[in-house]
Amino acid sequence: MSDRQDRRPFLLEIGSEEIPARFIPTAMTAMAERLAGLLAAEHLAHEPLRVQATPRRLVVLCDGLAVRQPDREEEVKGPPVAIAFDAEGRPTRAGEGFARKMGVDLADCGRGQDQRGEHLLVRRRLPGRDAAAVLGERLPELILGLPFRKTMRWGTLDIEYARPLQWLVCLHGEQVVPLRVGDLASGRVTRGHRTLAADRTAEIATASDHAAVMATLGVVPDPDARRARIREQAAAALAPLGAGADLREDPQLLEEVVFLCEHPTAFLGRFDADFFALPPEVIVTALKEHQRYFAVVDPGGVLQPAFVAVRDGGPDHLDSVRAGNERVLRARLADALFYWRFDQQRTPDDHAAALRDVTWLEGFGSVGDQVQRAGRLAEHLWSRGLGDGEPVPARLQRAARLMRFDLVTEMIKDGKEFTRLEGLIAARYAAAAGEDPVVCRALEQSQWPRGASDALPEDRIASALSVAWRLDTLAGCWLAGFEPTGAKDPYALRRHALAVLRILVDLSARVDLAAALDAALAPYAGIRPEADLAATREAILDFIIVRLEGWLVDGQGADQAVARAVLPLRGHDPADAVAWVRALDRFREREDFLLLATGFKRCANILQGETLPAAERSAATERWRRGGQGAAGEDLGALVEPAAVALRDAVAAAVPGLLAAEAAGDYVAVFQTLSGFGPIIDRFFDEVRVNADEVEIRQRRLAFLREIHALFLRYADFSLVAPD
Repeated sequence: MSDRQDRRPFLLEIGSEEIPARFIPTAMTAMAERLAGLLAAEHLAHEPLRVQATPRRLVVLCDGLAVRQPDREEEVKGPPVAIAFDAEGRPTRAGEGFARKMGVDLADCGRGQDQRGEHLLVRRRLPGRDAAAVLGERLPELILGLPFRKTMRWGTLDIEYARPLQWLVCLHGEQVVPLRVGDLASGRVTRGHRTLAADRTAEIATASDHAAVMATLGVVPDPDARRARIREQAAAALAPLGAGADLREDPQLLEEVVFLCEHPTAFLGRFDADFFALPPEVIVTALKEHQRYFAVVDPGGVLQPAFVAVRDGGPDHLDSVRAGNERVLRARLADALFYWRFDQQRTPDDHAAALRDVTWLEGFGSVGDQVQRAGRLAEHLWSRGLGDGEPVPARLQRAARLMRFDLVTEMIKDGKEFTRLEGLIAARYAAAAGEDPVVCRALEQSQWPRGASDALPEDRIASALSVAWRLDTLAGCWLAGFEPTGAKDPYALRRHALAVLRILVDLSARVDLAAALDAALAPYAGIRPEADLAATREAILDFIIVRLEGWLVDGQGADQAVARAVLPLRGHDPADAVAWVRALDRFREREDFLLLATGFKRCANILQGETLPAAERSAATERWRRGGQGAAGEDLGALVEPAAVALRDAVAAAVPGLLAAEAAGDYVAVFQTLSGFGPIIDRFFDEVRVNADEVEIRQRRLAFLREIHALFLRYADFSLVAPD
C-alpha cells in the first residue's frame, strides 16, 4: 500500500470544565455528523468514527484516517463562450479574467456544454494535502460550532463553548495535529479523573493508546460502557433485597446519570418506611429531581424503602457516602411529609380561594381570575363540540372551580422539586378531602399533556379543562406581547398549541377554534380595550395552524403539499382538517385526480387573481345547487361548446352528492367525485379558448371558471398538489 493510501488512528479529545448532562448527547450527535461531513468534503477516507463523552471531555476515535488527500482532477466551469469572446472572436475581459484566475492561457481552456450552451472549461490536477494540515485548518471552526443549549464566554477570549475549555488533544497516529482554539494549542496531554487520579495529567503517545491511558487515569470515556456498568452494579447492589427487586424504569434518569460521571460506582441506600404515608410520586420525585437516585420496586412494581445512587468515583469509604446520601434524602422526605400534612389542614376550596392573591401576568389579573375564565371557556367548549352533545356535567363545573389550587400549597409553591407534580398533588389532596374520583382525575389530567409526546387526558372533562386553560393562556400571553419569536417562547405557547391540537384530534372533537378563540379573548376586552381582538384571533389561529401542519408532516407522515392544500381552508377545525388531509392523501397519485389538480391550477392562472373572495364562495355552491350561474348573473346555460356543456352539467349534477358526502364526513367520496371531473376539465381546456375575442363570450367563460374555481376551493387548494 502506498503512503498516499496509508491510514493511521485518529484521536480528538476536547477537555473542558463539567458540561451539564443534558447538553452532551446533542453535541455527540452533531460531532459525529459534522466531522464525517468534513472528512467527506475534504476527500479524507476513514474507518467509522466513534464519539464518546463524559462531563469533562468530548472524544472522537477512528481506527484509520487517511494520511493525505488523494490527488484529484477538478473541472472549473467558466463563462459562456459567447461572453468570453466577442462577435469577431476576440477575447473579452471576462474570458481573459477567467484564464488568469485559473493560471492558464485562454487558448488552453477547454469547452463544455450545459443547458445554457457552450462555456469555457478548465481541468486541473489538485495535489492532495496532508490530513494534519487540513484538519488543523478545519477543526477549530467545527469545535466552536457544536450546538449546545447554552454557551458561555470566559476570560478575555472571543469564543464560546458550553463550558471553559481546559485542554485539547489531537493525534493522527503518533503525530500531533497542530490546531488552536482560543488560547489552547493542541497537544498529547490529557487529564485524569478529578478524585481517582487527582486530576493529574498524562501523555498519550499515539491515538490508539487512548483507552489504555484513560484506564490508568480512572476515566471510563465510553457512555455505553458507563451505562452497562451502572446496570451491572445496580443489580449487584439490589441482591440483599431478594429476587425480583429492580430499578424503577426511568430511561431519562439513567441517561442523565451516565453523563454526570466519568467513573460510576452504584450503591444501595435505604429510607424509613414511615415515609410511605406520602404518595409514591412524591417519594420518586424526591429521589430523582434533587438527588438523581433510582427508585426501587418489587416484581409487582410496588415502591420499596430503598434506592440506588451512583457515585462518580471508586468504592472507597462507600459506607460513609451511603450514610451521607441517606441523611440528605431523609431530610427531603421529612420536608415533603410536613408539606403533605400541613396542606391538608385546609380544604381544596380554601386553597382555590387563595389563587386570587397570586399574580398571573402583570396587568392581566390573578391566577384565580384565569381559573374562572378557563372554567367558563371549558363550559363553552363542552357545549360546542368537546362534550359530544351531552349537557355540561356538574363534575366539570366542580373541577373547573378547583383547577390549579395546588399552586398555593406548600408542596408545590416556591419552585420546590415537587413543582413538577402540579395537578397530581391537587388530585391527591382532593381525593383525601373526599372529592368525586372523576373530579380528582380531571384536576390531575387538566395539566396533560406536559410534553410533545406525553399522555393525553383520559376523558372529556379533563380534556375540556386542559384545552380551555391553554387557549386562555394563548389569548392572554398574546395580548401581553409574549407571542413566540424565533427561539424565544417564555410561556411555552408552542407546546400549549400542540397540546390543544393533539387533544382535539385524539377525541375527533369538532371544535371551531376561531369561535373558541373569540370566546377566550372576549373577557380581555375590559383589560385591553385598545386591542384588536379579531386580529389577535387570526394571529393565534394562524400560529396554531402552522403547528398543526408541523405535527401532521413531521409526526404523522402527511405530505406537506397536501397539508398546505387543506389547512388554510379547514385548519380552524383541527380534527376535521386531519380527516380531510388523510382523505386527500389517498388521491395524490391518481391520474384523474392529477388532471383535476392541473385543471384547477389552469383556472387560477387564467383568472389571474380575479377569483371569488372567500366570503362569496358559499354563494357559488348554492348557485351550483340551482344549476349554475355567474356571481354577476351570467347565464351559464348559454355555454354552447360541447366540452363546456359537459363540464357544467357534470358539476351541477354532482354538487348535491358532494354536499351530502361532506355533511356525512365521507371525504373520500368527496375526492372520488371531484377526481371524476379530471378528464372532463382536461377536455375543456383542450377544446375551449377561454379568452375569446368576443367580450360577451369571454366574460361568460371567465365567470364559468370563477364558479368552478370557487366550488373546488371549498375542499382544497388543488394548485398546491398539481404536477409542475
